[in-house]
Amino acid sequence: MAKKSTPKTPAPTVETDAASGAWKTWVPVLAAGLMYLISLNYPLLGLDDHQATVENKAVTEFSPFNNFNLGMYAPLTWAAYAIPYNLLPKNAEWGYHLLGFVVHLLNTWLLVRLLVRLNVRESLRFPIALLFAIHPIQAEAVAWVAGFSTPFYVLFCLLGLDYYLRYQSEDDAPTQWKYYGLAILMMLLGNLAKSAAVVLPLLMVIADWWLPSRLDLKKRIAGYAPFFLIALGFGLLTIYSRNAAGTTVGTDANGFSGLERLLLVCYAPVFYLSKILVPLKLNIYYSFDRVNGALPWQYWISPVILAALAYAAWHYRKTIPGLYIGLAFFMANIFFTLPFVTLGTFELCADHYNYLACVGAFLAIGSVLAYWSDRQPARAGLIRNVVVAWTIGIAILGFRQVGTWKDTITVVSNAINNGYYHKGMMYFGRGVEYGDLNKPQLAIQDFTKALELDPEMRDAYKFRGSLYAQAGQIDLALKDIEKYITYDPEDAVSWNNLAEIYFRQNKLPQALEAFTKTINLKPGVPDLYQKRAKVFELMGDTARAAEDNQRATALRDKR
Repeated sequence: MAKKSTPKTPAPTVETDAASGAWKTWVPVLAAGLMYLISLNYPLLGLDDHQATVENKAVTEFSPFNNFNLGMYAPLTWAAYAIPYNLLPKNAEWGYHLLGFVVHLLNTWLLVRLLVRLNVRESLRFPIALLFAIHPIQAEAVAWVAGFSTPFYVLFCLLGLDYYLRYQSEDDAPTQWKYYGLAILMMLLGNLAKSAAVVLPLLMVIADWWLPSRLDLKKRIAGYAPFFLIALGFGLLTIYSRNAAGTTVGTDANGFSGLERLLLVCYAPVFYLSKILVPLKLNIYYSFDRVNGALPWQYWISPVILAALAYAAWHYRKTIPGLYIGLAFFMANIFFTLPFVTLGTFELCADHYNYLACVGAFLAIGSVLAYWSDRQPARAGLIRNVVVAWTIGIAILGFRQVGTWKDTITVVSNAINNGYYHKGMMYFGRGVEYGDLNKPQLAIQDFTKALELDPEMRDAYKFRGSLYAQAGQIDLALKDIEKYITYDPEDAVSWNNLAEIYFRQNKLPQALEAFTKTINLKPGVPDLYQKRAKVFELMGDTARAAEDNQRATALRDKR
């Protein structure tokens, strides 16, 4: 006798969920709004914010499709930045923060709808959306203006996945293909916001694992094909844009061996999961560092941890399907950020890589806890209380992490205090900011610390030398500027500063040589000829002094 098949229960519609509990949709959105409202008052940071916005030609000249910036091709993001740049006063920096704020709220709302469409267990939808809204690991993507491209591309990924699921469930052919076309459009827009949107076709495959498609395998593969082709195209464009920016692309750029790079690849997702579970010491920068010439023990056990997670996902694939789907969703979203190769000048992890990936982690964790609660009803209350307490802790840490992004000094000091220096670059960045804030002694201290960690950091010599000169510490200034010029002999500003110091020390031959070098690099500046004329005059060469004064006058008359 043939076994009767159980009819598939259709996924609930978004409208049904809205009617039964609208508060489950709007509470996470409201929580996100309350958490990030304060960030609207934050200034632009000295950490890529200005380069991405007010110093970005794609924004200031409104030519987003004709430019690369910061090694990226993200014309839709540049166009979004152009809105506050052109419509608001120049000091209205809240306008740039408003972009990330609004998009994060939209993403939270879309996520709730998507969880319903994916038929995620009802008891898990609200906590997943709430954690997405307020988890401290999200602060980097939302509160940092230069991080806006992350929530922006995720907006289109969520829309694209929603349209794809509508396409899968629709019976009317014209409507079905309308949704498919909209999904393709979202794929294109997402990649124009940030190339990380290449992940969308992987998310579509995972969605089909979760909710078995009504289409046969051949039709599904044909449906995936345009998305993967678009992903390939934007992937190649990303490699080109990174090369155009002068960054290194290769497997041995930082001297890691093949085995070490395998450990890095395994360590990164384990590190992210640990930060999602216990979000302490979150920073703008993390590094892969050797200790005494070798990677620490955490790297060596990371493959074992990943293997254990993979085994658990496979073993419990039927009883806890949310575990393997959640882990697959998590891994898919961070796969392209793992250090298989170097796509920059150094290796790093970053919180914003988890912006969408954390949804998979929350689904996996929530599914395991729900399974335990179902199997052990007597302990369900205890599990619930632990989850509530953890969520309250997450909210507190979330507010605290948003506060970390209030200014450049706070962001960088947080990384330094947590032990991440990036070979002195964190100290260098903070030193530049202290200099801009007219705190020269603090700036000099940080530049000195940066040079202790990396004696070849040439710009630290330049900035510290300039500050020494302003403070009247001429001998120290001379030493730093002379050192810097050995790295960049074509820097006219440094040659001019060097000439000024020689002149103040009455080292006239050296001053003459330095002013001449400066003029050769910047021949159209009248003040330089006038300064050299003064040197000639003190050296008794009145004829050359007169020539330089005449050149200075002629250049001024041309202006």
